[in-house]
Amino acid sequence: MLFELYSDALKRRDSIISKINSNRECIFKDAEKRWVTYEPRVTESRLAGIDSSFNYRRYKGFYLYAIAGVSITSKGDLIVNPIVKLDVEKLMYDKGRGYISPRNILLVRCMKIEYELAKRSAKEVDDIDFLLIDGSLLARFYDQRFKQYYNDDIKSLSDYYKDLLRSDNIIFVAKNSESNSILNGSLADIYYFSKGTSKPGYAYEYQRINDEEITVAYVRLRSCTPIIKVEIPSKKDEKEIMEIIDILASESISGYPYVLRLAHERCKISDDDMSRIEDMIGLSIEEGDREVLDE
Repeated sequence: MLFELYSDALKRRDSIISKINSNRECIFKDAEKRWVTYEPRVTESRLAGIDSSFNYRRYKGFYLYAIAGVSITSKGDLIVNPIVKLDVEKLMYDKGRGYISPRNILLVRCMKIEYELAKRSAKEVDDIDFLLIDGSLLARFYDQRFKQYYNDDIKSLSDYYKDLLRSDNIIFVAKNSESNSILNGSLADIYYFSKGTSKPGYAYEYQRINDEEITVAYVRLRSCTPIIKVEIPSKKDEKEIMEIIDILASESISGYPYVLRLAHERCKISDDDMSRIEDMIGLSIEEGDREVLDE
């Protein structure tokens, strides 16, 4: 099977590369033209980061899952108590779609936890410039994977995030993006801005969700570092965008906000963690769903 796959890769190489390179140089020039070079100024900043993670193990007839979410300052102080959940559940089945992946279900639950942490944190802090949430606000509204899940503890994500659109101290920060709404290329805007520019700066646009405008900016905080996508639930002018970039850059490592790195490390649930949990609750003797394949 691998031989056939490798053979097909060789046959399709030119076709695949041509899709990536299609009109690339022209779009690179457009990306460079739209890019506003801006060297962030060092400024005092007070940020908090919100992130969540999950992991799960599948067995015959059910799966064990663990979820964790934190809201934390760059000094390592928790703003509110972490949210953790551990349980077993059978696979969810829908007549029209068949079995629903536990991964998609748990992604939705993580986003709900992040919302809860954001609402609680906003009530607890008065000296924080911004609460940073890992991921994309737009994805929470438009990703079709998330619109289909409804039961007692999973509601439409848009119901949870509508009020965040009116928040003035919440920023969503995504490491990747699929949108091509600015440059209209065959690949995502973040690819062209990443390859077509190298200096710190930004490019931005406004998008509308539920009659609320949000500011969407592709930002590079330091020269030759990865671009991040910043989504702000309000309409900001260029002066305000630059002020936000100043704040983000002042607490960043390798072009990414330090507080989000810290939040990620604090809530990450590894495979080793799941193995320990299995042992603690006595599930390590249960038969996994792939053991018949010796995996």
